[in-house]
Amino acid sequence: MGKRKPFLTVIVSDSRDVWIETMTYNGNHFWRRIRNLGSFVALGLALALGLAIGACAQQPSAAELPAGPNPSQIQPYHLPPAKLAQAIALGRIRPLIHFGAELWNVGALWLLLATGSATRLVQWLAAKTRLRWLESALFSGLLAAFVFLAVDLPVGAIGHFFSLRYGISVETWPLWLLDQSKTLGLTLLVEIPLLMLAFYLMQWNWSRRRYWFWFAAAIVPLLLLFTFLLPPLIEPIFFDFEPLSQSHAALAQQLERVVARTGTSIPPERMFLMKASEKSNGLNAYVSGLGASRRIVVWDTTADRMPTDQILFTFAHETGHYVLHHIAKGLTLAAFGTFALLWAVSRLAEWLTRRFGKGWRVETVAALPGLTVLLLAFALLQIATEPVESATSRHFEHEADVFGQEAIHGLVPDPQKTTVAAFDSLGEAYLDDPNPNPFVEFWSYDHPSTQSRAIFAAHYNPWVAGQKPRFFSK
Repeated sequence: MGKRKPFLTVIVSDSRDVWIETMTYNGNHFWRRIRNLGSFVALGLALALGLAIGACAQQPSAAELPAGPNPSQIQPYHLPPAKLAQAIALGRIRPLIHFGAELWNVGALWLLLATGSATRLVQWLAAKTRLRWLESALFSGLLAAFVFLAVDLPVGAIGHFFSLRYGISVETWPLWLLDQSKTLGLTLLVEIPLLMLAFYLMQWNWSRRRYWFWFAAAIVPLLLLFTFLLPPLIEPIFFDFEPLSQSHAALAQQLERVVARTGTSIPPERMFLMKASEKSNGLNAYVSGLGASRRIVVWDTTADRMPTDQILFTFAHETGHYVLHHIAKGLTLAAFGTFALLWAVSRLAEWLTRRFGKGWRVETVAALPGLTVLLLAFALLQIATEPVESATSRHFEHEADVFGQEAIHGLVPDPQKTTVAAFDSLGEAYLDDPNPNPFVEFWSYDHPSTQSRAIFAAHYNPWVAGQKPRFFSK
């Protein structure tokens, strides 16, 4: 239920690792890198902009909400004075890290090209091996490693420094570095074949002019594959899991009430406790996977520190992503958006090559150093389309908030107070700024601000006379 995380991670396993870029949950950071290279969640501008405008139009302000008898008695999101000062400080630091990372990503790739390093590296590899496939594999691996080591690792280290300083993370530096090495290994495992595929599609006669189309066609099926693989294969690389009923049988029974209320099919044997406390003081509960891989995950910090009523809302919110078909909608947007964005990436890369290629010593995008130009074009377009992606995600999260609050009606004494209290707990755990910068929120928040979510929850009471719940008939 965090503010900065990848779009498909919002839908697939709603966890809070990336709003200070790479804090602790490197499994989802790995998923972000897959998405970035393969354009997994890139949104087609026309399609997504229409959805985003409609989404914003559908989100009522607090003044438009049906009010309960005494909503003013429920205090919206607030923090104790000491934590408020920390949250305000982090509210200034987080945007600097986020936007600094995006600009540095562009800058690092630009330097790699402007200094001629990309071309010299290809020439050096060509002198060392006569096998073209090995040359492309080595260059792809070195390029992916460069981006990780020059951009992701230092930015992640800065984020981890501040998360340690403010008590959000408890992961030691040696353990953090171990997680980073795992992430690098997974990154190379996925990105080398993808970069090689892009390169060879630009070489083959039948795909040379439409390489972006065939690359997108190859990428889209991987969406579903990685959605299935994330829970059973990738998540356990970074965290330990155990059956929830093993240590929290009562909580598992309570979550089954939400499962019954929402009509989802998740048996107790697919409810797990994640040992997040080894690395984080954060709070979270989420649903991940699809079909046979779908499961409930509750962080042990949540199970031990959060009241059961609030956990029920948190879990109901995550369940809402499934019940409201956010996964199907997200995958559909991703499929269309992949084709749209990769077309734009190919055009921008070709323009960059024509404009700067002589100085970069890159004659054509189809040359092996041209992969660097493609990554640069993608990084630029990702920045440009971020507000659209963020607005679309905020819409899904708002719907899940409404669904979650309605889902716990009848399961907790006061859904309004429970929901606001849950936002209070989550906001305090992550030191969310109660009054974020409006531009930063518009551009980069993929959740509504904690304050706006709490205000909405305090006023949302459709069970009063003359009102009607949005997702539940009773």
